[in-house]
Order: sequence, then C-alpha cells, then structure tokens
Amino acid sequence: MYFKCFVCLFVLVVVFNIVSCRPSLESFRAMCNLPEARGRCRALLPRWRYDSSAHKCVQFNFGGCEGNANNFFTEEDCIEACHE
Repeated sequence: MYFKCFVCLFVLVVVFNIVSCRPSLESFRAMCNLPEARGRCRALLPRWRYDSSAHKCVQFNFGGCEGNANNFFTEEDCIEACHE
C-alpha cells in the first residue's frame, strides 16, 4: 500500500517538474530581442542570432564565452525559436 502511494507521489512530482520547467513563449520572445553578444573570448565560432529590427536570423561570429541566449548553432534553430 505504501509503495503504491510512494510511486504515485513520485510520478506526480516528476510530471509537475516537467510541465513547470518548460520555457514560456514570452521567454523565447525576450531571448530573441537580446542584442548581439560576441563575448570576450577570441574564437570565431559561426552562430546565428535573431535580428529583431530586420525580423530575420543573421549569422555572426561568437567568441566562445559569455554572450547571451540569442545565440543558436543553426539558422533552423534560430528560425524555430524566434521567427514570428
């Protein structure tokens, strides 16, 4: 009996954490409005960011450290997250 209650409680906690940890659409939109941030390091990693004034994803060189969340590995990732 106690084992079944424990399992049910565990499942409820896991489901709640999964549902509550999903980012909202508003947080994606805020991320997409962040300015370009190359970071202070000197690498030249090709990345994509959303240019909110041009309403499109553009490529830039990321330094490899710091930066912000408006930084995507592929153009497709950028479009999926930010394109209206």
